[in-house]
Amino acid sequence: MRRLGSIFMPYAKRQMDRVRKSGKRMVHYTSAENLFNIIDSQTMWLRNTNCMDDYSEVQHGYSLLLQFFQEGTNRTDFCAALDSCHAGLGQGSLALFDQWWLNIRFNTYICSISEHHDKEDMHGRLSMWRAFGQQSQARAAMVMRVPPQGSGEALRLILSPVAYFGYDQVRAQILRVMRNVGSNLKFLQSLPTDTVKTMVFYMLVSAAVSLKHEGFLEEKEWRIIYLPQANHSVLIEKADVVIRGVPQTVYKVPLREDPPNGVVGVGISTLIERIIIGPTVYGVPMYSTFVESLRKEGVANPETRVVVRAFQSDHKEIDQAPQSPSPLLVSSVIEPQS
Repeated sequence: MRRLGSIFMPYAKRQMDRVRKSGKRMVHYTSAENLFNIIDSQTMWLRNTNCMDDYSEVQHGYSLLLQFFQEGTNRTDFCAALDSCHAGLGQGSLALFDQWWLNIRFNTYICSISEHHDKEDMHGRLSMWRAFGQQSQARAAMVMRVPPQGSGEALRLILSPVAYFGYDQVRAQILRVMRNVGSNLKFLQSLPTDTVKTMVFYMLVSAAVSLKHEGFLEEKEWRIIYLPQANHSVLIEKADVVIRGVPQTVYKVPLREDPPNGVVGVGISTLIERIIIGPTVYGVPMYSTFVESLRKEGVANPETRVVVRAFQSDHKEIDQAPQSPSPLLVSSVIEPQS
C-alpha cells in the first residue's frame, strides 16, 4: 500500500513522510464547548462537506479534475497509461469515480485539522482563532500526536493533506502519476486489477475533496475523510444531531484504544498532547475544567497540558493562566477597611 501511495498519491505521500519524519503534531481549532464534548464523549464528529463554512470547496476540486480530463488528449493519455497495466483499467477507473461522484459530493464527511508548529505551543495561530469557532465566546485548540502508521485501519479513514493548487499544479501532479505508472509497470501488473482500480478511485476522491484555493495556504490544513457508503467502518457511529439550528447527520469516530480491532494511538490520553484555550474572558474556569476532564481520562499531569492565552486588539499576547493575588488584594480581603 505504501508503494501504491507513492505511485498514485505522490504529493500526499511526500507530505505524510515529512510529517512523520519530523514528528510534526496536528491541531484541531474549534469551540471550547465542542472540545469539551470531544474529551467527555471520547468521540470526534465528522461533518458533511456540505455543512462546511465554504461547502463549494469540494466542487472546486472536482472542477479542476474535470478541466484536466476535458483538455486535449489528457483523458485518452491517462487511460492509455493505466491500460498498460491492465486492459480497460483507465476507462474502468474513471467510470467508477463518475458512478460514485454524486454520492461523494453529498455523502463525504470530514474533520479539518492543521499542522501545528512548536512556536505556537503557547498561543496557537492567530489566523486560526479568527477563522474557527467565531460563533462562540470561547474557543480552544486540541494539539494531537499523529498515531502510528496503520494503527487505525479498521476506522477506514483517509488522512489527506490539503493541496493549495491551481490548475497548472493539478495538471502537473496527474502527469506525474502517469509517469509513475510507466516506471512501475511490472509491480502494477502483478497486482489484481481491482486493487489498482480502487487506488485510482481514491486518488481522484482525495483530489476532489482536498484541493483548495492557494489563498488559504497559511492554514496548512489536513482532512480526516470518511466515505460511509464507499468504505464503511463498523466502529464509527452514525447520529442525527442539530448544530447551530441545522439538523444534520454526523459520524462519531471513537477516540478509544481498541487493540482487538487493531486501533491504537487514538485514545484521549495518548492522542492529546496539549490544549490551548483561545481568546476568551473565561480562561480561568475553562482551565480548571479542561484539567479535570483530562485527569478523568487518565492523562498524567494534566495541569501542564492546558495553556490559556488571549489577544488584545493590538495582537499582544496576554497570559491568562491563574495568578496569585497581589499583596494589596490579599490585605484588603483579610483586613477590610472602613
